[in-house]
Amino acid sequence: MNLLDNAAAVLDERGVLEPLGGLIRQVYRRAADRHEPELGDDAMSFGTTVWRNLTNLGKATFAGVDGVRVRLEDNSLEVLCAGYVVRLYSLQGGIESIRWEGSEARLGGAVENSHDGQLAFDDDEQFPEVFAGMVPPKRHLRVAHTGDITTGEATAYLGLPRDNREGGSPWFEVMLWFGEAVTVGTPLPVVGDPTGVPGQRHDELPIPELPIETLRSGRTAGRSFGASAGRSA
Repeated sequence: MNLLDNAAAVLDERGVLEPLGGLIRQVYRRAADRHEPELGDDAMSFGTTVWRNLTNLGKATFAGVDGVRVRLEDNSLEVLCAGYVVRLYSLQGGIESIRWEGSEARLGGAVENSHDGQLAFDDDEQFPEVFAGMVPPKRHLRVAHTGDITTGEATAYLGLPRDNREGGSPWFEVMLWFGEAVTVGTPLPVVGDPTGVPGQRHDELPIPELPIETLRSGRTAGRSFGASAGRSA
């Protein structure tokens, strides 16, 4: 079993992947249902709705779950469990085109995964409740997600980010978690004109704190890890 398979198995056993996958699919489906171009909605509003819903509902979904903690880093949802740090990012085109240099928080996990030797803790609050025991050798995982603006069908990849500022793949390992593989797609808008240097995206803008309601149980949308297709980068 490789590092990514092992990480996914642990997170699946701890009850992280199924509700997280279900939430992603639910959010995209509802965002597509509410999307009304005739009222001025566009790709930016769709992407912002998905991002805000995942952030707020994600915090509520895992509230009170033993061994799982959720926080916001760089305005992105971060799930901490069994020594792993899982963060969500919208996918901008093909899976190999993703870049981590957009912010320090985005790049940090890829850099830490790329270091040799024992990894450090992020902060004192994560120990011992979350990071009891040995820290995984590559503890940072990323969920790259996208969806059809019309149908709401979602796609998500799960992978171990790699510092590729000097070239190569942005992933040590990556697999298709659910949905249809994305090779070419229309990226969600960057704030400002792209210049070749990663800019701030809609999911990296400051957001206010909002009241959060617990996600109501319903039809489970996520596929179990064992049934997902995958590949290694």
